[in-house]
Amino acid sequence: MQYSIQIFQPVLHLIFSQPQVALPQEESILSRLQEMVHPSEKSSIQISWTAQNAQSLLGQIQWGQHHVQISALPSPLPPAIMDRTIHTSRWQPQVKMTLRHHQSHLSLVYLGQHHDPVEKMIALYQVASSLASENLLGLVNEPAWTAHPAADFLTPDAIAQYRQEVPFTLWMGYIRFFIDETQYWLVTRGHHIFDVPDLAYFFQGGENEDEILQQFMNIFYYIYEQDADVVPGDTFAISGSDTQMQFSEVTDYPELLLGPIGTLVIKKISAEED
Repeated sequence: MQYSIQIFQPVLHLIFSQPQVALPQEESILSRLQEMVHPSEKSSIQISWTAQNAQSLLGQIQWGQHHVQISALPSPLPPAIMDRTIHTSRWQPQVKMTLRHHQSHLSLVYLGQHHDPVEKMIALYQVASSLASENLLGLVNEPAWTAHPAADFLTPDAIAQYRQEVPFTLWMGYIRFFIDETQYWLVTRGHHIFDVPDLAYFFQGGENEDEILQQFMNIFYYIYEQDADVVPGDTFAISGSDTQMQFSEVTDYPELLLGPIGTLVIKKISAEED
């Protein structure tokens, strides 16, 4: 299913604890990448730099169908980006505080031609892993309004696992837009990178948010893997439950809810409404 003719490329920001971004030696970067890419692509890895100094870093890494642009600045990300990503992420306050106190950042922009968005994201994580140092605090996924600590998420084994199961907690944002103290919209961010519309659900108190998050993930898999054509008015059942759900258009707060290629609202309906 094609929602937009525009192709949205993924972007990651690596954030560091030191004012300058100190990268590993080029031989180390190459060796790390060769451990992670397909054996047939090892010899095609090319690393080039346009600028390498204390004030700026600009270069690119290419292999196979992948092309990643690298740029770095000795300064934190703008506060507006931090508010929209680190602040809204679902990590503990002390983790988010550590991420907010970074001193420099390096941006990875995917410019390659690979057709699979998962492989695009994996390519960015492979480059991030090859550039990682002890000063790396975490990664900021600006298109998905989220961020996460480096932790063990950049090991070759972890990155390879992303092909088997999409890491929703890393690659997707789940944002609460509060209407009042008890009512809020839960909205996904980042689906558009995979050519899937974002999803929204209105909570009115006393409902299980984990249940809706699981439905968000199930719907994402259904649309992404099956190339399903889902439109407002379609209904679906929750497995193991009598609950019916229906897709509808965004009618309230479009400035908050609408994603780059649209948003589908899901709501619970009674049997009579079905």
